[in-house]
Amino acid sequence: MMSDKNKGILIFVLLYTILFVFDGVRWLASLMPSTIANYLVYVVLALYGSFLFKDRLIQQWNEIRKTKRKFFFGVLTGWIFLILMTVAFGFISELLRQFFGLVGQGLNQSNIQITFQEQPLLIAVFACIIGPLVEELFFRQILLRYLRKSLPTWLSVFLVGLAFALTHMHSLSLSEWVGAVGYLGGGLAFSIIYVKEKENVYYPLLVHMLGNSLSFIILAIGSM
Repeated sequence: MMSDKNKGILIFVLLYTILFVFDGVRWLASLMPSTIANYLVYVVLALYGSFLFKDRLIQQWNEIRKTKRKFFFGVLTGWIFLILMTVAFGFISELLRQFFGLVGQGLNQSNIQITFQEQPLLIAVFACIIGPLVEELFFRQILLRYLRKSLPTWLSVFLVGLAFALTHMHSLSLSEWVGAVGYLGGGLAFSIIYVKEKENVYYPLLVHMLGNSLSFIILAIGSM
């Protein structure tokens, strides 16, 4: 019989999958303003996920408090690794875009830029804090951790990185597939960091937050 904890994890996985993989957020947007729908979904999942894993999160935080220097340098090297991976896969994505004669950018990046222009502070909070928390709980704390129990680590890392990239697609068009290659670098980087740091989710979480924050700083400077 399934335990209450496993039932809670299953509910979290189903909610995330329905809302983001199968675009359930769009259905909610038909009932309320799309911006409110997106923010509401992220807040609910962030609170629910934090409550669901509160014991493990508290334990991991206490471990970090005992090794602050290790945590600092782990996050710093992880951030540099993320930047290198993002640049490398972004370069590959751009080469593919030129090869196929594609113009413009992916819908995900375009939506972020539009929302940033309308509500810069709010979108920054969600993209740099709440969004990474929800994604790390789903992709690393649940998906990668459970896949590693039955699959080789390298295969688990690749599958989770691929899943992360694909969830940033908004259609099945060629331009979206090419754009997903850029996100694959980040998905692999976060998963590798998670494995390297003995499944302590705070490492990829903070690296994820720093990575998104850097992107938003660049976006803010570019919009001036």
